[in-house]
Amino acid sequence: MPMLDSFLVDHVNMPAPGIRVAKKMKTPKGDTITVYDLRFAKPNKEIISEKAMHTLEHLFAGYMRENLPNYEIIDISPMGCRTGFYMSVIGEPKDEEVLNAFKKSMQNILDTNEIPEANIYQCGSCYMHSLNAAKKVAKHILDKEIVIMDNEKLKLDPSKIKNVCNVEKEKIAILG
Repeated sequence: MPMLDSFLVDHVNMPAPGIRVAKKMKTPKGDTITVYDLRFAKPNKEIISEKAMHTLEHLFAGYMRENLPNYEIIDISPMGCRTGFYMSVIGEPKDEEVLNAFKKSMQNILDTNEIPEANIYQCGSCYMHSLNAAKKVAKHILDKEIVIMDNEKLKLDPSKIKNVCNVEKEKIAILG
C-alpha cells in the first residue's frame, strides 16, 4: 500500500494550532485544488473530545465558507486522530487568508448560540454534540498563536519511523 502524504509529515515536530498546505493538485480542466491541514491540537499531546469535534464539524465548515468567500471550499473534514480538519479548496488562497478565516471562524464559534443541523433529520449522531466543548476548543485556539507551518521543516525522516506508539495516554490533554 502506498504511503499517504499525511503520513510523511513529522507529527512529533508539528506545531498547533497551525495551518499548512498539505498538497496541491490539478483537475483535468487545469483548476488547482489546494488541501489544507488545519491543525487545532498538538499531535499525541492533545486531542479534541468526540462531542467537541462533532460540533466543530457542524460549525467550522459553514463559518470557513463565510470567512473565505473568494474561494470555493469543496470539503472540510475532521481528521480521524481528532487533532484538526482537512479543507479542500478550488484555487490557491494565500496562507494569511486561510489563517484569518480560521481565526474569524473560531470567534464565530465563540459567539454562536446554536448548533446547526443537530437534529435527527439532518445528523446521524445528533446526541453527540456539545456547544460548550466546541467553544472551549475555539477559545484554546484563539488564546494561542496560529502558525503557518513549514513543510520542509516537517518532512519526516523515514529512518525515524518505528511501528511503536509510546505515548502515555494519561498525559494527553483532551480539548473540549
